[in-house]
Amino acid sequence: MAATPAKVKKLADQLITCITGLTPEEDPANFGLCREFALRSFKGYKFGRTNQFDVNSKLSGLEEKLRIYNRDDIADALRSRLNELPVSTFTPELLSLFLTLSDRPLENAHLDDLDALIRHDQGPKGLTWADIIAEEPLEGEIWKDVDFGAESSDEWSEEGEDDVVEGFVLKGDREGLEALKKAQYWDVKHRVRPIEEEIDVSLGAGGVENISIISEVQAVREVLFMLLGHPCVLFQSLNGIVSVETPALSTQFALRHTSLLAFKALLNWYGEKGTHLNRIRYFTSIRNIHVSPEQQTFTSAVAEKLFLLDQRLIEIEQRFVGNATTNQIASLLSLQSELEPLLHPYILLSNIIGAITNPRTPIPQTTLATLHLEHLFTSACTLQSTGDHQTFTFMTSLFFTSLQTYLRPIRTWMERGELRPSEIFLVSQTLTPDQVEPGGLWHDQFALRTDPATGALQAPRFVHAAAARIFITGKSVVFLQRLAEHHLPTAMLSTDAANAAQDAELTVPDSGGGSDSLAPFQDTFAAAFSAWIGARHHSVSSRLRDILYRDCGLWRSLDALDCVYLCRDGHRFDVLAGAVFEKIDKGVENWGDRFLLTEMVQGVFAGVGCVEGGRLRMRGRMQAGVTVREGRKSVKMLKGVEVDYALPWPIMNVINKQALEAYKSVFTLLLQIRRAQHALKRLTTLKILTTLKRGSGEGALYYSLKHRLLWFTNTLYYYLTDLVLLPQTAQMRAKMAKALDVDGMVGVHAEFVNRIREQCLLGPKLAPIHQTIITLLDLSLAFADAQTSRAARLLSHSSEDLSMHDIPPPRRRPGPATSSSSSDDDDDDGEGEGEGEEDDGDGDGDGDETSHQDEGGHKRRMVAASVRFNAMLDFVKAGLRGVARAGVMPHLETLAEGLDGVWWVVWFG
Repeated sequence: MAATPAKVKKLADQLITCITGLTPEEDPANFGLCREFALRSFKGYKFGRTNQFDVNSKLSGLEEKLRIYNRDDIADALRSRLNELPVSTFTPELLSLFLTLSDRPLENAHLDDLDALIRHDQGPKGLTWADIIAEEPLEGEIWKDVDFGAESSDEWSEEGEDDVVEGFVLKGDREGLEALKKAQYWDVKHRVRPIEEEIDVSLGAGGVENISIISEVQAVREVLFMLLGHPCVLFQSLNGIVSVETPALSTQFALRHTSLLAFKALLNWYGEKGTHLNRIRYFTSIRNIHVSPEQQTFTSAVAEKLFLLDQRLIEIEQRFVGNATTNQIASLLSLQSELEPLLHPYILLSNIIGAITNPRTPIPQTTLATLHLEHLFTSACTLQSTGDHQTFTFMTSLFFTSLQTYLRPIRTWMERGELRPSEIFLVSQTLTPDQVEPGGLWHDQFALRTDPATGALQAPRFVHAAAARIFITGKSVVFLQRLAEHHLPTAMLSTDAANAAQDAELTVPDSGGGSDSLAPFQDTFAAAFSAWIGARHHSVSSRLRDILYRDCGLWRSLDALDCVYLCRDGHRFDVLAGAVFEKIDKGVENWGDRFLLTEMVQGVFAGVGCVEGGRLRMRGRMQAGVTVREGRKSVKMLKGVEVDYALPWPIMNVINKQALEAYKSVFTLLLQIRRAQHALKRLTTLKILTTLKRGSGEGALYYSLKHRLLWFTNTLYYYLTDLVLLPQTAQMRAKMAKALDVDGMVGVHAEFVNRIREQCLLGPKLAPIHQTIITLLDLSLAFADAQTSRAARLLSHSSEDLSMHDIPPPRRRPGPATSSSSSDDDDDDGEGEGEGEEDDGDGDGDGDETSHQDEGGHKRRMVAASVRFNAMLDFVKAGLRGVARAGVMPHLETLAEGLDGVWWVVWFG
């Protein structure tokens, strides 16, 4: 390490002496220790030199801050001195020290303080009286005071002295002075007292002594002072309320030519107007940084109107200045007639301000911020209807000035999809872009701001009609921006280009300024505002709609939903349903395996162009604690079969999850009906006619119940597919093609979903009818299972080596009884289960007795099932007709008439 310079050692010695008081002469040992410690610390110090660039940056920032806060004088002084400062080795350290020691230079810096730092040049000292007196004191006869009076000559007499004094005194206008004193009516000393003949003494508060006479010019000036907001004698303002008779105004004033009552009545009229003007002045004087921009604009517009009124009052006051030299006649009545139309708009404005600042009922802050727009709009409509064009123009000018500020966030929302960060705008953001799911972008991210208590829209009344389009337009812009993020070419276009040709400001034709205008202001404004909104709405919404149709595959998704859920392709639906039913009938425990079912459903719809196999998923769920053999006895088991088709996220904003649930419920009902049909049609494969006795009636009962069940299921299936789903789907597609925006598309599809839910008997109002239909379908399964079991028992008695499907046709005995049996064995095997004859004696007696007992019990069960079927069918038809007659769902009458055909089947059978 380099040796310590001698200069540093010398400075260190001085520093030790100043701090500790030690000297090398008095205490060399301790002084040496201190010096060694100090020098060692100097050699190993860890602090580097000041960063000159950091210092320059801080100084530049300080200069910029001073200029931003309009302190250019201080900034110029700082910059000029920095430029004059000589550069040395320790300049950055000195400047850094000054910056560290500075105390809020923006508030505390003053140019006057620089004068104390200016050193004047020490030039040659000038001659002063002090120097002169110091050299030559004022002594001697020449410096003594002279008594001119003692040495005056006899020519100076008292009269001459008075003349000289009078020559230096100006003569005043005593008459003008007295007139000026008399004109100061506000001064008690100079008030003009009336004589008893001039005024009715009984009208005064304390007699003639308490009344002062003033001129009408003075009264007019007092009135103008009061209207301008200045203090005066005739009126007193307390908390903005102008009064004429108060305890403070103990002395009353009167006019010579007017009764005191008439004079006070005029003053009260002016005082009432002054009270309204004071309310306006107080409203404009309030400075609150927390008010909304809409309120600030309104306050500024009111202040401008108040300034125009003050200018007009000053012009009127100028006419009465120097009244003696003009021909202007001072009259309170004339001034009243002149000010009446001038002050009338301000009186209405004062009432509006009173309603805003002191509402009768509590109003939310969001509504209070735009309440002035509501009142101005209502006042303008009323004034136009009454023909008050001057006040109407006054109110509309205030309204449109305040409206422009209110329209700015609306324009920003519709053009860029940006929300104003406040609680005043009519649209609120419920979820952030990171929180919302892509499929809920249209429905979940934004919402119209409504009153939690009443549900009313928190916006002025004139915005309500267009609020929905404003809301839709902004959401469409956000939707397009999200599509652009997913690199959709047509959505990459800027939305500003579509709005570039539109006017930036809202313009409304003059509907009240001219006498020939007949259009109501409310209708004229509504038309202009609707056109202003509609241009932007149509441009953005139509483009988003076309993108959803063309690029996002909305039509293709609708076709896929029809095929998968609504049985558009009956063959593929039957293949899918048959495969599921086969697994259930065989009792396969893993019949609902989602991998196997998904592979199966993707294979079934593999050849359909509108269905993307990768979006299909299928699974089956069983109720807890229920086996497949137990569950297969009811169609309710099929509620666990779920088919999912994953739509693209843009389409999910049109077809939401609730709509997909409706599709799935219709699919479940169709699957349940197909399940009952499948079970009934399987009975045609059972060849058991050889084991039935003739003449028992069981065959006729079997045929009758089977055909009624088939008729019921077929009629219901035909009603759902051909009379409900097919026409409703076609109608929905036609309306969807005409939709103007995404909300229109969502509304059309929601209406379609509600219609098919109700017409397919899935609504909450038709729950009893739907439950009865499910019970009838379960009855079909029970009937089919009973016949299958019956065939199995009869088969065990006839031949244990043959299959039920391979039993040959029965041998018929000659006789007229053969007409009751069917000759078409291949088509209706097992249908004559109760009509067969006994065997020719091949079986033993025990078997015949058991067969007779089983036959009787089975017949009774079929009779009970037939009675139950008839009762439930009557309930269904009565319920359908009851709802149809109520006018709620007249289409259900068609289904009821179709079910009437079941009785024809009974009669024909």
